[in-house]
Amino acid sequence: MKARRFTILDLLTFCITLFCISQQTPSLALAPVRKFKDNFKNGYEQRVTADPRFAEKSAVEIIVAAGTQFTAELNRRGKTHLIPELDFVVAGILTAIAGKYYSMWRVAPTASSSQQSSKEINPPAERRLGAMPVPTNAFQEFLMDGNTRPTFPQRLGSLIAPMPSLMQAGIIASTIGYGSTAVLISLRSLLVPSFVGATQNVNILYASIYTGVYMAVSSNFRYQLLSGVLEPKIIDRLKGHPILHAILLFAIRTANGLIGSILAIAGMRWLGLQKLK
Repeated sequence: MKARRFTILDLLTFCITLFCISQQTPSLALAPVRKFKDNFKNGYEQRVTADPRFAEKSAVEIIVAAGTQFTAELNRRGKTHLIPELDFVVAGILTAIAGKYYSMWRVAPTASSSQQSSKEINPPAERRLGAMPVPTNAFQEFLMDGNTRPTFPQRLGSLIAPMPSLMQAGIIASTIGYGSTAVLISLRSLLVPSFVGATQNVNILYASIYTGVYMAVSSNFRYQLLSGVLEPKIIDRLKGHPILHAILLFAIRTANGLIGSILAIAGMRWLGLQKLK
């Protein structure tokens, strides 16, 4: 028996059904959104307390992530292959923005803010590796309480603790990036049947696993070093010279992003996850 094809009408029906369910149970539908909002707000306050320039660095990171990934794609593929391999390029840029910012967020130094410490409800949670509390960054001076200095095992643990969540984030980011590209390819084939792409379809499962492992190892270590040593110990000492500080901040994050993008693309191509027809 021939399997029935999934049509646009099926997708539309599915979306309408989800919308109706959410309208019938609005509190249930909005609960994950509220939880995410509260967690994001608390996490943001903790990071700004530890680093008042976190918002500025976040904006720079997003811009740099997109720019360096595009530069890396252009460098690795060349101008002649950029358009034929546009499917890979778009997927790479979307994945880079999501993955690199989450890597920065996950390993950024944190501290308990006065606003949070004055509340008895939802106090800031200490990151743990098993039963051992660990800092969010291997090189930060104190744990969340702002008084306890991490031991060497705790600092080592801070390198291991974010690996599961970074791998999960990498898998999700890659799935979104390559999944979005797959949808665009399908729409293009539907609207322009005569168009023949130059690239082979990417195995989204393999690409997602690769991205997850890459973020857990390479991105983890690079952003730990960037956020814990290079910026606070070197660049932030130039706060009295705003222009020089901004230039160096942009330059070092650009270099980090470019290195990460080049390594990620090289790994994808070496493993045969990106091929031409």
